[in-house]
Amino acid sequence: MAEAAKKSGFKPKLQKAKAKFLATYYSNPAKDLRIVAVTGKNGRDIVAHYLYEIIKLHDPKVGLIIDPKTTSDLYRQIYKHWKTGTDHVVISIDSAALANHLFYGMPIYVAVLTEDGQGPEDTATSEAQSILFNAQPAFSILSRDSESYSVYSKYPAKTATLTYGKDRDSDLRINYSKTYKMGTEVNVTYSGRSFDMATYVTGESAINYMAAAALAGLAIDYATDDIVDGIADYEPKTK
Repeated sequence: MAEAAKKSGFKPKLQKAKAKFLATYYSNPAKDLRIVAVTGKNGRDIVAHYLYEIIKLHDPKVGLIIDPKTTSDLYRQIYKHWKTGTDHVVISIDSAALANHLFYGMPIYVAVLTEDGQGPEDTATSEAQSILFNAQPAFSILSRDSESYSVYSKYPAKTATLTYGKDRDSDLRINYSKTYKMGTEVNVTYSGRSFDMATYVTGESAINYMAAAALAGLAIDYATDDIVDGIADYEPKTK
């Protein structure tokens, strides 16, 4: 983890101390929440929005935090969502924030790594993202097709490490897909049951994004109908 810490520009001990202080200052709100953390080189915001829409079907107050840059910002936003009475907060976080130990000491319920098929991450990024999976989340969601699978799968999750992809050994297997000008469709199989999903997000990468979000939703114990509806509900903003 040394390269990631050096690149971040902050001393790990200082960042960890700050995280512990802020957790205490804000009454440790994460202890009462299911924190769903999404990271990856690309697509983390899309997957976070998918999960937000899925969870919102049962928890209308679900929180969504996109790319917090400082520990103070992260805890301030978590505290705000906690005060609303929600049970879930979905967080999209980049490798620089992970390298700065923003999640230090925070219980993570589901950790998701996105995969877009664009090749492996650089060493610093891999080291930073490993911090999340080394924190022993209840569930780790990984792409079995990824070249980086062996890097992250060595960190045990408390309950289970689940995988998605075209590989036959994936827990959620991608069977076939279609891409259109205005969206993407995919058929997947989980626990012997196949189902279809569709999104307004276009391109081959959207296939993996849907699979990652679906598997995370299944880990949280949502029904496939809720997952299909939640993913379909997300409409990306057009520029």
